[in-house]
Amino acid sequence: MVTPQLEYCIQVWNPNLNQDMGKLEKVQRRATKMIQGYKDLSYKEMLKACGLTTLEKRRGRGHLIEAYKIITGKESIQ
Repeated sequence: MVTPQLEYCIQVWNPNLNQDMGKLEKVQRRATKMIQGYKDLSYKEMLKACGLTTLEKRRGRGHLIEAYKIITGKESIQ
């Protein structure tokens, strides 16, 4: 339930300041702690167990996908 909201925030808001990215990452960190049995794991271990990556990595991946679409003409910019 939290992940789609964070994904939307990353692409639309596109935070560039470390403090802004940290705030979004903190939301994901808090949400993963709510999963039963993951509370004692480190943040990276929780992400791996959930099959997720950091929001920063997902944002970079999203930028690369958009650049590919623009370069190959699959998405037009006007």
